[in-house]
Amino acid sequence: MRRFVVTQFLLVTVLALPSLGLGWGHEGHAVIALIAEHNMTPTALDRAKTILGGQSLEDVASWADDYRRDHRETGPWHYIDIPLADTSVDLAKECPNGDCVIVKTEEFLGVLKDPSADAVKKADALRFVIHFVGDLHQPLHDADNGDKGGNERHVIFDGKPDNLHWVWDTGLLEHINHDPQALAAELERQITPQERTAWERGTITDWVLEGHHVAVTVAYGDLGSDNPAVIGASYEAQADLVIETQLEKAGVRLAELLDQGLR
Repeated sequence: MRRFVVTQFLLVTVLALPSLGLGWGHEGHAVIALIAEHNMTPTALDRAKTILGGQSLEDVASWADDYRRDHRETGPWHYIDIPLADTSVDLAKECPNGDCVIVKTEEFLGVLKDPSADAVKKADALRFVIHFVGDLHQPLHDADNGDKGGNERHVIFDGKPDNLHWVWDTGLLEHINHDPQALAAELERQITPQERTAWERGTITDWVLEGHHVAVTVAYGDLGSDNPAVIGASYEAQADLVIETQLEKAGVRLAELLDQGLR
């Protein structure tokens, strides 16, 4: 009886906590940055490091999440809530005032390409781009089922109560590999030249809609109707494959965007 009471208390307490929905967590963003560094041209990589004052892409990959804590107005810049039933993006409805990951990523890419932008603005723009390209490849940053992108969808993961968004941000990724350097190297070895060429095509909106499709078919589609839903081995196996691919795509695409933006 005592164990039941404690379990119920923990369930209520954890589910009541607000989730920041930070998109892959520190590890995932580091992996994406490392893959991008490996795929960038030497010229673009040198320029990026110069703009960042000698720091690497990995060093600043989570800067936007840290900045967000004291600048809450930037929170909506990390995602776009596209309803599950939709198959296209309605910026007027889903990105009011341009406050979403699609518009902000394009806006900061514009700053990078602007020769008149001052050094501080250019450095901040680069940090945001590095982070936002990662965020828009996290499927639950591209979709919403009336639950704030999974933040209010209750699940049981590793026998503990949590929310679906955190599981995709961090929980599943930690099961794949705790070491960003090792995981980035492993994923990099899996990328074929054909995949790299194919992934570089398309627009930011195209990539967001890819993530949205994954959210519909896997993140939500395989979850079932239980509340809280238990994240089991079958769900995790399919989700892991998606996460690995999304990290690979994000790294390759970030490299391509920076190659173009830092010519």
